Amino acid sequence: MFRLLVLLFSGLILCAGQAAADSLKISVIGAGKVGGTLGTLWVKAGHSVMFSSRHPEELSELVKTAGANAQAGSVDDAAKWGDVIVLSVPYGAMPVVAEQLKGHLNGKVVFSTSNPFSGRDGDTGRKALETGVSVADQQYLPGAHLVRGFNAIGYMAMKDQSGDGKAIPVFADDAKAREMGERLVRDAGFVPVPFPLARAAEGLPGGPLAGVWTEADLKQKQNSK
Repeated sequence: MFRLLVLLFSGLILCAGQAAADSLKISVIGAGKVGGTLGTLWVKAGHSVMFSSRHPEELSELVKTAGANAQAGSVDDAAKWGDVIVLSVPYGAMPVVAEQLKGHLNGKVVFSTSNPFSGRDGDTGRKALETGVSVADQQYLPGAHLVRGFNAIGYMAMKDQSGDGKAIPVFADDAKAREMGERLVRDAGFVPVPFPLARAAEGLPGGPLAGVWTEADLKQKQNSK
């Protein structure tokens, strides 16, 4: 009996250690409704999340709601701390954010939920739409492994449809970005379906890949272009 208890206890320790080893440190830059919702879903999935914004002192309620593995910090803190950087800022802020992140992104995966809108984001948004959002992202974020996702699903749909088997597109080119992007989508409770980064504009609001899908329907779109 004693030996059985020892084996069971050892197994629990091993499982706990494995879970800790598999968890990520996720920095969410831009802790608004989208960033806050995704970060909370990732905390519930067992990851550690640092929410950051220009005013981290205002994020205490979000941190409390998200759970014990959440914390708040500055953009500089988040850039240094995270295994993966999640950008969820208005696209008009990209020039400033890119300057803050300079030197911190080499070799890291950056997962962007940020969308350019010509009205809200001024010249920055218009130029990104003209050149293509993936090209603009790469200009702002040199050295990063870039992946885009959750670009055309509202934060309430994220909450309500997490865990329902709904699929969303994940846009990336290199394997490191694609694998991390798919993991983050999966751990938020959705099914990732990969697309090349060049098709990221199709995943913007109003685009042919916008919104949530059944996995089968979204996979049919993979070869539609």
